[in-house]
Amino acid sequence: MQEVIVQIVTAFLGSLGFAYMFDLGKRNVIPAAVNGMCTWVVYILIRAIIDDVFIPSLVATLWAAIYAEVAARVMKAPANQYLIVGVIPLLPGAPLYYTLSAAFGSDWAAAKMYGNNTMLFALGIAVGISAVCGVDEIIRKLREGYAR
Repeated sequence: MQEVIVQIVTAFLGSLGFAYMFDLGKRNVIPAAVNGMCTWVVYILIRAIIDDVFIPSLVATLWAAIYAEVAARVMKAPANQYLIVGVIPLLPGAPLYYTLSAAFGSDWAAAKMYGNNTMLFALGIAVGISAVCGVDEIIRKLREGYAR
């Protein structure tokens, strides 16, 4: 349990650092960092149920993208700033490192395994972002069509 708390706090602090680095402004920094922390919590919860990387990263990214769209409307700010900071904890840094380390060590079986996990992680992130942004775009087009 202590390890999970450390991960959650670290996800918040890491997201907070990126929010400051991207100069989101005082008003948007905390909501963006909270998105990163909550995204990691969603990932941990889904990963406890499903022992895979694709589905947990997909569901966590769906959360991050939906949060970003809602926060953007509430805070009257671009959704991208919440989304980018929100997915920071999901970026597959360790799997990518292990993939390259195994490849440089000529351990092709391990490189293939880690590379597969890295690609599934990245694919989950891409599909999650695309799904929410696509649905949001469809809703906007429908609203514009009905407003005429």
